[in-house]
This record gives sequence, C-alpha cells and structure tokens, in this order.
Amino acid sequence: MTDASLTIIQNPVLDDAQCAEIAALYRAVGWGHPGTPAELRDIYDYPSYYLLALDGERVIGLLRAENENAQTTWLAELAVLPEHQASGIGKALMQRFLADHPRTRLYTDATDGVEEFFRRHGIALRRPLVPGPSKV
Repeated sequence: MTDASLTIIQNPVLDDAQCAEIAALYRAVGWGHPGTPAELRDIYDYPSYYLLALDGERVIGLLRAENENAQTTWLAELAVLPEHQASGIGKALMQRFLADHPRTRLYTDATDGVEEFFRRHGIALRRPLVPGPSKV
C-alpha cells in the first residue's frame, strides 16, 4: 500500500462487503466475533462519528467515537489490520479525528500496552485500562 492509495472516509453507509471487512478486522486484532452485518450496521449507525481507512475498496483500519455531550467525545475504537500496523494508518485516522474535533474534550479506554499512542495525540485515558485483546 502506498500513501496515495489510502483513503479515509467518514460515516459511510455500510454495505455488506464493508461489514464483512470490519468483522475480519475485529477478528484480526483479537476483538472476538462482532456479529452479523445487520448488528454491525446498528453499532456504526449509533455513534455520531466513525472513519474507515481504505486501501482501494478494502477496509484496513477504523476509528469509532461517540459524542457524550457538546464538549466531550469518547474514542470507542481504533484498529488497523496487523499487516498494516506501524505504517501510519492509525496516525492518519487519529489526525483526522483530532482535526474534526478541535474544541472537544477527548478520552478513551486505552487498551493496555498502547497508552502512549493515545497520550502522544493528547487523548485522555480513563482508568482502569482495558485488558489487551485475546487471540481467537
């Protein structure tokens, strides 16, 4: 993948192929079994904000957040396929998220072991930390 082939889209209407790719991403990072396409659409229809990172048409990363109120947003999920990690995709998703929320208090329930990534981007960490993913 080149930087030119990375596209970040906000709040698209998810089709079945994207739902399948999101489910595969969840499994790849150890987040278990995300459910059916309909259940995933419900999860992604609920929040006020989410991003998909695409390589061509393939979902390779995501960020999902929920507004708690006018001043506070919870970063619920940030994930990148393992084979694309450490290539700037998480950083690109985070930069877009930060740019879209310039005057909002942001926090997350950071997974144990990746706290520094969130601190580096100015995201507050809520305690206790969420345990790391279990490999399925």
